[in-house]
Amino acid sequence: MTLAAAPLFLRAPRRQRGVVLFVALIAMVILSLAGVALVRAVDTSMGAAGNLAFRQSTIAPVNEAIEEAVNVIFKAKTLPATNVDNPAFNYYASLQPNESKNGVPDVLRGSYATMTAAYTGAGLTGVHNDAVSATEVRWVVERVCNMAATTKEELIEHCDLVPPKVVSAGTDNEYKKVDLPPIPIFRVTVRADIPNTNTATYAQTFVK
Repeated sequence: MTLAAAPLFLRAPRRQRGVVLFVALIAMVILSLAGVALVRAVDTSMGAAGNLAFRQSTIAPVNEAIEEAVNVIFKAKTLPATNVDNPAFNYYASLQPNESKNGVPDVLRGSYATMTAAYTGAGLTGVHNDAVSATEVRWVVERVCNMAATTKEELIEHCDLVPPKVVSAGTDNEYKKVDLPPIPIFRVTVRADIPNTNTATYAQTFVK
């Protein structure tokens, strides 16, 4: 007598296939997240490298703008007067209102379009185009005063000076008192742009 074998229904492999699919989906999600993180890291690195390269390339034209300001005030002395605003020389006799928290004048702030409109609207004309770095350089010179001081007393009261502010006093044994003239300090702010982009860098120095 031959006994017929009962059919076997093996469902375990189906459950295993379901587990494998679930694990594969999790692995795909993890790989996708890793890929996105890698792309972002590469973009950040490239952006940082590009900004550093741009900053390095603007050193020479920025220095030229600062030298131009020094030449106008101290060397060639083509600036007619230091106590009067003179937009033709990019010069202000006092610090301008609405500057940023880090001391950038209002006419050099904002996007490229906003800045160029404000710069031209203020009557400022100095623009240096650097062929090597393909940048435009603009600058503003401000006397470090809170008003357009003219007299010696006004300069001492309202400006940062060199030498430091001192009281005009002497001693009983003095032969001849030396009257030191008040010498104001000037702030030069420079902005370098790649035209029609949001890429800009600033430089600032004080000259005396």
